[in-house]
Formats: sequence, structure tokens, C-alpha cells
Amino acid sequence: TIKNNFLKNLAKFAINNSSYVTANSSFTKSVILKIHNIKNIEIIPMGVDLSSFNPKNKDDKLREKYGIKNEFILFVGRLVEKKGAEYLIKAMPFVLKRLPEAKLLIVGNGPEKNKLVNLARELNLESSVIFTGSILNKDLPGFYATADVFAGPSIVTEKGDTEGLGVVFLEAIASGLCVIGTNVGGIPDIIKHNKTGILVEQKNSGQLANAIVNLLKDKNLQKRLSKNAIQHVKNTYSWNIVAEKFAKIYRKIK
Repeated sequence: TIKNNFLKNLAKFAINNSSYVTANSSFTKSVILKIHNIKNIEIIPMGVDLSSFNPKNKDDKLREKYGIKNEFILFVGRLVEKKGAEYLIKAMPFVLKRLPEAKLLIVGNGPEKNKLVNLARELNLESSVIFTGSILNKDLPGFYATADVFAGPSIVTEKGDTEGLGVVFLEAIASGLCVIGTNVGGIPDIIKHNKTGILVEQKNSGQLANAIVNLLKDKNLQKRLSKNAIQHVKNTYSWNIVAEKFAKIYRKIK
């Protein structure tokens, strides 16, 4: 949500002088409509490259590198407040009670990293929570395809900052991963609860832990959610679909 008055006025000016407006999610559309009740607005999300992100990128050498012998939980994102990584770390003690050999890999960097590393240390999770730091984009597909479950516990910050869409969920799903997210921002456009993934309350580490454990223990649930999610992504978020939606708008206003 835009809080700065200058930026808000700039957004109003841009919207008022546009022939057509696109939003990357239902959430972003609702924010735009609060600024101006424009009629010509359509949701066209960011897409995902299905040739780059797919299950074929599985790399068991990653498990060896990070000492992961059993359950592999993955988080990918910039380490900032809105990504909610602290609630995922706080969920790990509950996960480990039921899955003692599970490991959480946190891929990314950012201003919250030191705080998160200290939190993991305080909770005696040094051997179960691994921080990889930043990795090259070309290596990212391998992490997704090798993990067992992806968790993105995003939150709404006190300043109102949250996920506009959540492209990491698209990348994870395209790679064959089951996803767990929170019911904030644009995430529910991607994750339909108990159909294409699992949605939990933001900042609720207990609920997050239960979702992770239940998903890891239920292979049939994993297969069902993954199958539905991949179809949803192919139908809505592949770049071919996204490009055609933009092309239709261009033809309309030409």
C-alpha cells in the first residue's frame, strides 16, 4: 500500500492518464481501486518460465552439500520483515518434535539476516536451520526441484507492506513442490487452500508447523496439491498466457 503522499499523487496521475491499467493480483487491483475507481482495469500477473523451473532440475548433490538426509523444507526470498521468515524459524521446534531430522534451508539475503541467525541460535536450531545467503539465479531451480515442501510465511507489516503476488510460489509450484503460504496480499490468487496448496494465518508459527508436518507426512496430499497447482500455474501464469493477455489489451486500445 502506498503511504507516501507524493507517490500516491503520482500513482493517481498515472492512473488518470492511462487508457488501461493492469494489476498483478486481486490484492493489487483492490489497492488501485482505492486510489481511483477506474473501469479499464484487468488482473495480469507476473509469469513463470516453465522451461527453467520444472521437476527435472532435481539435484541430490544439494542434499549432500547441506547434510539433508530426510525432510527438506525450503524458503526463498529477500530477508526483510514482510517475508515473515522469523515465524518459519519459530515453527521449526514444533516441526522437529515430530520430524527430528527435518532441515530448513533459507535461501536469500537482506537486512533481517543477522536477527534471523540469532533467533535460530537462541532456539538451538543451528543444525536444523541453514542459511545459504544469496545464490545465483541459474542455481535456484535446483533448490526448488530438490526440496520436499516450500514455505512462504509472508506477513502484513505495521506499515502495510506485504506481497503483491509472490513469484517464488509460482517458481516452487512449477518445480513440482507443494507450497504453504499465508492468507495475505496476492498469495491467495496462487494458493487456493487445500486445492493448490495450504494457506495458514500470518504470524501463526504453530499453525505453520502443523501444515508443514501434515504435508510432509501425507504423500497422497502432496500429489493431489502438486497436480492441481501445476495445472493452475500452466493455465494462468505461464509466460505464453500472460503475453497473450497483454497483447489483447494492446489490440483493444490501439
